[in-house]
Amino acid sequence: MNERRYIISVNQFADFSNASEASKRRIIKQQKDPNKFMVAWYQLPKARIKKSIENNCDLEPIVKGIEELKQRIPKKPRQVLDRTVSLEALNRYASIKLPDLLKSVPYEIIKKVECKSIFLNGVEIIISPDVIFRIKANGKIYLGAVKVHISKNNVFDNIQSRYISSLINKYLKEVVAKEDEEVLEELCLSIDVFGEKVISVPKNLSKSLAEIEVICANVKSVWNAA
Repeated sequence: MNERRYIISVNQFADFSNASEASKRRIIKQQKDPNKFMVAWYQLPKARIKKSIENNCDLEPIVKGIEELKQRIPKKPRQVLDRTVSLEALNRYASIKLPDLLKSVPYEIIKKVECKSIFLNGVEIIISPDVIFRIKANGKIYLGAVKVHISKNNVFDNIQSRYISSLINKYLKEVVAKEDEEVLEELCLSIDVFGEKVISVPKNLSKSLAEIEVICANVKSVWNAA
């Protein structure tokens, strides 16, 4: 008999952490049986924001994205909504204050990683950061990563965002970092575009990870009941 596998993406995990019991069941059902034909929303702003971060937070990809969206002529109601929210997302991202280090120090983008997940309390959490970067400064090598969340109707609060940055930190340490590389806590970032906030690893990381372990136990119990 196959061992049961509990698997959830980091943004869905953040959703789950703050959800009602009914919403928790819905999230787990989606994770157990993902809809392969579901079209992802806001693909253009996600791609443009990722490109901006990869280019030392240069806003040129954002400006070009806004121009491209303005020229689009949507035909279906879904396309109209996607265009409207995508434009707002790019404008909001442009006003977010990102760490100066990301703008002032050149960095290398890490494209290939061995794995996109970590395991915590028997649950596989897919981290899959949008951007992972390596910075060389003062003779040392540092790592950081960013996860971007775009949802107008589902803004993450500070606690949810801290869970994400804590998990990014753990992921970089366990999966990506080599022996001579140090993970920079201030560059493990959860960016909530509609919340207009950037949250790094909390000062009490061990408390955050302990709370995440409790949520993982809840994920398993809902999974078994769903």
